[in-house]
Amino acid sequence: MHRAGGRAIVMMVATIAATGTAYAQQPDAPQPAQTRQVDQTASGNLWFVRATYSPVHVLAASQFVSGDDVARAMTVEVGRQADGTRDWHRVYNYPSYGVGFYAARFDHKRELGHPFAAYGFFSWPFPVSNRTQLTSDFGLGVSWNWNEFNPATNPTNTALGSDVAYHLDWGLYFRYLATPRANVYAGLDVTHWSNGATKQPNLGLAVVGPKVGVRYNLAPQLARPRARPEELPRFDPAWEFVVGAAGSPKETTAATNANISVVQRRRDGGAFNVTTGVQRHFYRFGKVAGGADVTYDSSTGARVDLADGQRVESRVPTDRRFAIGVYGGYEHVIARFSVVVQFGDMLWRGYEDPESSRYYQRYGSRFYFSDRWWTTFTVRTVRLRKANFMEFGLGYRVRFKPEQPPAR
Repeated sequence: MHRAGGRAIVMMVATIAATGTAYAQQPDAPQPAQTRQVDQTASGNLWFVRATYSPVHVLAASQFVSGDDVARAMTVEVGRQADGTRDWHRVYNYPSYGVGFYAARFDHKRELGHPFAAYGFFSWPFPVSNRTQLTSDFGLGVSWNWNEFNPATNPTNTALGSDVAYHLDWGLYFRYLATPRANVYAGLDVTHWSNGATKQPNLGLAVVGPKVGVRYNLAPQLARPRARPEELPRFDPAWEFVVGAAGSPKETTAATNANISVVQRRRDGGAFNVTTGVQRHFYRFGKVAGGADVTYDSSTGARVDLADGQRVESRVPTDRRFAIGVYGGYEHVIARFSVVVQFGDMLWRGYEDPESSRYYQRYGSRFYFSDRWWTTFTVRTVRLRKANFMEFGLGYRVRFKPEQPPAR
């Protein structure tokens, strides 16, 4: 296993584990008693267990030689149902959240092995009828026990170069409330794995397919309608200023002037960036942002060449490994957690490499520990999908709240 990359990915677990308890600790402004619709039937025990099964199709650029592009996956989850006692419960239609365990069996067993994953999840329901809900579920965690790439024993697994990867899952399901204790699910699920370029090769791996499941509530729970507008907390648009720093180890493939194999040109390094920006929280669930990045990449200009029959390694000087970029993007807000999508352009680079794209993207998440401090896990990519490096980091936010109108 690539130890540096494994440690970097495992760092994500601490953030994920914190999200479940932090959701429950989300502070709220006092609300009139008549607006707090608490599910008294479920009070005292809001916990549930859920199990799912999914036969899926494998999506990968690797030319696997064993089995077919199919897999079977199962999950077991422990979660907690929101009961309406906090503002964000009503804003998100009484969601649920928790932690889960994932296990998969691939037909490409020789190349991929038998992976497992642990993750945190958030389930956002949208009532359709008294007993039916459409739910959007998001999960983020860490997976392990992959059969990693090996040029001698596993050369066709170019999807994952390490036995540890991040685990990203999204699903859209219909949930039917069969009884106060039992719910059934059916829908479509997509799961993606990557090591974020901490180890090469890293073409990535995904599966897509139907998913069915059942949820058992440890105490009876009632079907909840969508909250009425007067039950929701007031929302006021606001400007925000953010600054943060993030980075991770990475492995790169050095350029060459000779017939040197890709495996022999892989070198360890790291990347780090400082970002600052202005955001507009323009509606309850979303923010738009614009800002600038200063990035340092130790692999800039890496080469392994042949000169007089000898291999010569080189990289550009340290002061030419920096780049400055500008970005714009969107942040989707889910209580203290948010999903981030940003697109950027390198305005200046200390080293101009015609083979390296100036355009970059950032996909990932932020978690706000408080009104000011946040942590982040994002993947920096080029060409929309090729991972360049992961960004584990910490940031600070200043929120400029608008003046409140005088009380009547």
